[in-house]
Amino acid sequence: MEIHEFGWQANPFSYRILPELFVGYADEVRSVLNGIRSGDKFILLLGPTGAGKTTLLQHIQAQLQGRVLYIPKPPTNPADWVTIFHPLLRSRLPFRGNGADIYTLHDKLNQKLRGKPCLLFVDECHEASMESLEWIRTLTDQVGPLTLVMAGLPIFENVLRDRLETFLRRFSVRIDLNSLSPAETRELVKRRIESVGGDDIRPFTAATLERIHDQTGGFPRDVLKVCNELAQQALARGLTTVDADFLKEASIPARVSMDALEALPSRQRLIVDTLAAHGDLTPTELVEKVQAKGHYKGDTDTAIRSVNNLLRRLMTDGIVERKKLGKAYKYRLAPRYQTLLVQA
Repeated sequence: MEIHEFGWQANPFSYRILPELFVGYADEVRSVLNGIRSGDKFILLLGPTGAGKTTLLQHIQAQLQGRVLYIPKPPTNPADWVTIFHPLLRSRLPFRGNGADIYTLHDKLNQKLRGKPCLLFVDECHEASMESLEWIRTLTDQVGPLTLVMAGLPIFENVLRDRLETFLRRFSVRIDLNSLSPAETRELVKRRIESVGGDDIRPFTAATLERIHDQTGGFPRDVLKVCNELAQQALARGLTTVDADFLKEASIPARVSMDALEALPSRQRLIVDTLAAHGDLTPTELVEKVQAKGHYKGDTDTAIRSVNNLLRRLMTDGIVERKKLGKAYKYRLAPRYQTLLVQA
């Protein structure tokens, strides 16, 4: 991008976590802070991909003073919780095989903290193993001044309800992130542009940002992506304004509506709802889930072939995506449809 044409010193829409430019979610931030200050030990923050969970956590972390640990992903090995807490405990605490381990960590933390508050922010909590979750639940219970704030996809709640309901009941504060308002979307774009030396929302017009909000539903990551795409297209054409006339010819993602899901045949919709509830699944795992609900009775091999055909159709329509893990493929809803179902 020849970004100097817009008066920018850098691309404001590259996807970087910039907590100092955080916009919106004032009530949600207040709820987390109130929960922390009230001494709630378990706080859960849920939202679809791109809703701004990571930025919100880091924004809150920047406002707090004291013992705050942030980890971008939970460990799969429970013993790694010892390593995570080591910076807090410093060298005076022997760890691993040299004194403290996962079984004695709670005692060491209580001795070190002496009643002083400690916060642990765990991002992407839906990726945690059940064993790891059980340990951090136990550790949080046993360390008096420890508060656990976990952020993840909405499917995390379903996973806990199915497999670890005792943990789900621990969360006294539960917060959902949805999307930004039109005014907040404009403010996000403005802050990003001004952070790189730009002027207000230039090259976008107010009407353009309203259209961007309509197209993205106000989800921060999608807003940044669409703004980046439109800015690149404008520069490629030698234009310095992204207005209504430009949008008539620009290529921007079509708006996703609930109508597209409501129009699906019943078996395709069953696949969509199952992926929404359980997250990434192989065809075999999908069949197990739907058979458990009384669907696809009979021969499992036939059911798997049928599900594979449905998945191919949903991929063609852009509703489902897949990724390869080892020798198998796992399927998930496309982010826009995850968002849509959360809102619904």
